[in-house]
Amino acid sequence: MTAGVFEALVSTGARLEASRWLEPGLGLASWRNCFDQTRYHRPGHHTLSVYLEGGEQTERLDGPGGHGGAGKICLMPDHHGSEWLVREEFRFFHLYFSPAHLTRIAEEGCDREGRHLALDDKTFIDDAVLMTLANRLARLDWQEEGNRLALGELCNALLLHTFARHTREAPALVLPKGGLAPAVARRVHDYMVARLAEPVLLGELAAEASLSEFHFSRMFSQTLGTSPHRYLLGLRLRRAKALLAAGASLEEAASQCGFSSAAHLGNRFRGQFGLSPGQWRSRLSSECHEGQG
Repeated sequence: MTAGVFEALVSTGARLEASRWLEPGLGLASWRNCFDQTRYHRPGHHTLSVYLEGGEQTERLDGPGGHGGAGKICLMPDHHGSEWLVREEFRFFHLYFSPAHLTRIAEEGCDREGRHLALDDKTFIDDAVLMTLANRLARLDWQEEGNRLALGELCNALLLHTFARHTREAPALVLPKGGLAPAVARRVHDYMVARLAEPVLLGELAAEASLSEFHFSRMFSQTLGTSPHRYLLGLRLRRAKALLAAGASLEEAASQCGFSSAAHLGNRFRGQFGLSPGQWRSRLSSECHEGQG
């Protein structure tokens, strides 16, 4: 996908820190920019812009007054046109999504026709929910394949909230009642277990449950008490523990459990269990020797 806002920023010399296209029409980008004047004209896609650091001296020249700043949010619809003046360096995050994504939320989340929906054009607003979700996204390593499920979940959450709070004439979301049936939960669990070494997408899990992505995440959490990506991480770490206990190297365990490197596994292992893999294996060895004595 090529994005009008993305391309406009590249042409001005803004510095791209990271980017990831998750599916056609849905992408992320983290930027730094300073001492610049940027114009957007009918990009053909929606943009959610979140100011992460600085921006107090950034203003929209053709719109309402006010300035940016950490925590401020702008919504730029597909038909949007605007001009921005940047007087100092600041860091910001973009979520690009197509009008088809709003339509999909209306159809899957509300069981309503959504082609008429229009995203509001808003500048320098405060939205604590969007800010919290955007900060969580910004902290993830977008290139890490093991994070694809988490990226999908967070993007869906951002889209759902944007749809519900900032879309004109948006119908109310129809929240699912109850959780996954036991047979469906087992099927999803088995799908994850069979693919511990591979990237897993939210859409794949939702398809196993015969649900939309928007409903699946909520129903999964209701049933299992955690999000799909945290559940999958737990499965991967438990499998890594078993492999390490059986004598596998850290590199082998990482490869077989969907971690990009031994260091990545080590960081996640320490965060989950409070010990590095080496410390845990040493403790396990000591306990075995004591048991034999």
